[in-house]
Amino acid sequence: MNKLLKKSVMASCVAALVCTLTACDHKVSISNNGVVANGSNATASALTKDSTFEQKAAYAIGASLGEYVANLKQGQEQFIGELPTELVINGFSEGIKGQSSLKRNEIETILKDLDKKIQEKLEAEAKKAASDNLNAGKEFLKENAKKEGVVTTASGLQYKVITQGEGKAPKKGDTISVTYRGSTIDGAVFDEQKKPVEFPLDNMIPGWVEGIQLMKVGSEFELYIPSELGYGESAVGQLIKPNSVLIFNVKLVDVKEQKAQEPAKPETKAKK
Repeated sequence: MNKLLKKSVMASCVAALVCTLTACDHKVSISNNGVVANGSNATASALTKDSTFEQKAAYAIGASLGEYVANLKQGQEQFIGELPTELVINGFSEGIKGQSSLKRNEIETILKDLDKKIQEKLEAEAKKAASDNLNAGKEFLKENAKKEGVVTTASGLQYKVITQGEGKAPKKGDTISVTYRGSTIDGAVFDEQKKPVEFPLDNMIPGWVEGIQLMKVGSEFELYIPSELGYGESAVGQLIKPNSVLIFNVKLVDVKEQKAQEPAKPETKAKK
């Protein structure tokens, strides 16, 4: 999702670039022999071994822009169909000469409409992906509930005891020390901690808050967390999509109880 959103942002960058070029006051023309002229200076359009640093720099700028626009064009074609390369080149060439076939306000409007089209396509794809993930998650949990050793709680959380510990059980307000591995239902690992890390239990997602309290120190559980007890419709990172069911293999290493607050001392009146 993030990658797709970046493509939409890139369109706005190109809009700003093109508008800047077309607004340029300098008179630029291309002669018949391929020489670009600006005032009294002329620069060969092709590089040779004798090209100056300024000529090479000019070419490098053009090549860099060309590669950028080519990548942008390829990305946007996923959403709106093929964009004719020759028209992209013509638009750039005419724009840099200040001879665009479109007025600046027309260019701005078209590029805004392009951004809007891409954003609408992205939103439609995200909505479909969220729906597909929700259905896939429900089907996974339905089948998983039938497996030996899997317990489903009233909230919909599923867990499986791999090892039952003998230590104390955590409660809300405690700080837990755990090792864990988190993955999606298709097996993609999005987070793993092989050395113990500490978390305030109250700061965890609802599936963790409930599941960890079922454990005792020394326990190892497999938690199967429905999306509504995880991150819901939010995407997190590259691997956790909206409405994703999450699977955590968790080992509870230690529990630190919340320190009881000392009662407030009564105020003493100053002696007169």
